[in-house]
Parts: sequence; structure tokens; C-alpha cells
Amino acid sequence: MSTILAKKTYTWSVFLTETGTISSKLYNLVGDIGATNARFALVSPGSSEMENIQSLKCTDFEDIQSAILFYLSDLTGIEIQSACFATAGTVHLDVFKLANNHWVISKKDVKSALKGVDVQWINDFTAQAFATTTLEDSDVIVINKGIVESEKLRLVIGPGTGLGVCGLIMSTSGWLPIAGEGGHSDFAPNTSLEFEILTLLTKKFGHVAVERILSGPGIMNLYEALCHINGKEMVHQSPADITASAVNGDNDPLADETVQMFCKIFGSVAGSMALTVGALGGVYITSDLVRNFLDIFVASDFQKSFENKGRLKPVLEDIPVYLSKKKNMGLIGTVYQTNNQWIQKGFKI
Repeated sequence: MSTILAKKTYTWSVFLTETGTISSKLYNLVGDIGATNARFALVSPGSSEMENIQSLKCTDFEDIQSAILFYLSDLTGIEIQSACFATAGTVHLDVFKLANNHWVISKKDVKSALKGVDVQWINDFTAQAFATTTLEDSDVIVINKGIVESEKLRLVIGPGTGLGVCGLIMSTSGWLPIAGEGGHSDFAPNTSLEFEILTLLTKKFGHVAVERILSGPGIMNLYEALCHINGKEMVHQSPADITASAVNGDNDPLADETVQMFCKIFGSVAGSMALTVGALGGVYITSDLVRNFLDIFVASDFQKSFENKGRLKPVLEDIPVYLSKKKNMGLIGTVYQTNNQWIQKGFKI
């Protein structure tokens, strides 16, 4: 437990007291737990408005309950009546480890830390998928207009520390998520250069999942491979440096090529997944990472690569593709889940 946390948790017993001597305002606690950041917010029962949004670095805490208690330690005069957390990993298990994070989550321990309140757990990209149902026209950039079939299955995909993927389909009870781990599917090269990159990454990792390229760390892997293939020294040591060089026009051909290849491979992978699930309802990209080089992405070969599926090209041309500009999509999705608990009670398709 961090030193800071140890100093501040004393207030926890005050705002969750059950003595009845303090008049507390009821809230639902929501959280979006990624590989790098844990975001938290409070929501009044029945409301969709989030309050006190905070982002904490996962590396600053030993476990999720330490981060939760730290977040709550500054808040007085409130009572948590329920919680909903979106996390990467196998959330259906009682104990699970995050794929790109040192935390091992015990649902029992989290429930105990929250004094036994009801806690819901959903996949992080299930939350992202739910959040797409709240988007307005002003919240998205249209990458491909396509033919809008709003109640057909949609695909939600986004590179971050890993690659998140989720389907979403309308049922008679509302939107039903189809969660999976598409980021861990095999990388399939399409050019001789991509085959060279796969060979290098296979030597390094063994199995090469698509998120070994389509993620923040993946940008670093891609850049390193291109430097090796071209016999050049690595100038940049972080994904942020690579994308910043491309955005700022620093005349670094390998940084430019890295970002362009990232966009092209992303298009190919998104197109394959759209075909796999039949995403006629559209593809929604939710990614803070892509927004770091937004103009490059919009002008890139993403859409061309997305459609490049031979005989099925006309199908891909008709699929709308949107990029969400809205922040805190994961938290928005947990609020949606909190206010639509039919998913936990059963549904009819």
C-alpha cells in the first residue's frame, strides 16, 4: 500500500459509517480500470451525470482496492450504495489478473473494501461499446459514411495499452454486448514488409497477437522492427515520441512510416473483424491513442485497408466507420450498465 494511501484512508470510516449519526448523500461508484490508468467517478442514483472524475496511475497502487480507497479518501458526507467497474481481463472469474497490468483482482476483496455493497463487473470494452449508444453526431468523426443500419450489430474497437474489441447487438431488452479478446488474435501480414515484421516479432514474443502492433507498446514494436529492417539506430524511445515526431513533421521517415503502417494494419484488422461479426451497424473506434495523431489517421490508408477484402470489398464499403471524440467512454459505459441492470437479470433476443 502506498504511503500516501496509508495517510489518507482514515476518512473512509467516516463517510461510510452505518451509525446513522451522519446524513450522507447516496452515490453509485463507477470505475474504468485500464492497463495504465484507473478512472473513477460518482453518479447519483438514476442519474447519468458523473461527478468528481479522477484518473489514477495503476503503477502507484498495489491493487485495485488501494486505488479505490485512495479515490474515496478525499470525499466526505457521501455513502456508496453500489459500484460498477469495467476492467480488462477475464471478469467472469472471481479472481483474475489484468493482461497488461500487475494487478490481480479479487472480487471478494473489493467488495469487502467497499463494506459489502453490490459490485458489478464488466469487460472494459463492453463499457466502451455501451458508451457508443450515447454518442451524438457531434461526438464522432465520420471515417466512412456507408449505409446506416443503426439497429444491426456494431463493432467497437480501440488500441490503447492493448487492443480492445467488443460487439454490440440490439435485443428485445436493449443492447446486448458480445465481449471477447480480439486483441489477442493472430497478426496476419499482407505485404512482404509485414512478413518481415512478423518474423522479427515472432523471435521476440513467440505468438504475435495483433495488439503487439495495434497498441501503444505496439507502436514501439513496429518502430523497432522498421529500424532493424532499415539498418537504422532507434532515435525514439517511447510511443509518444514516435507519434509526436510524425505529427510535428520532424523529418523522421521511420517515425512517419511507423504511424502510417499502424493505421494501415489497423484498417486491415478492423475490416477482418467487421466481416467476422457482420458489423453492418457500423464500426466505432474509441481510442485516446489514435486521437494523439488524429489528422494523420483521418488522412491515412486506414479506410482503404479496411475495404481491401477482395470479393467482399462492396460489403466493407457499405459499413459506416466512426471515430469517437468523446472522453471517458469507459466510465460512460459503466454508468449505462449501472442504470440498465437488465443484463444481470436475463434478456430475450
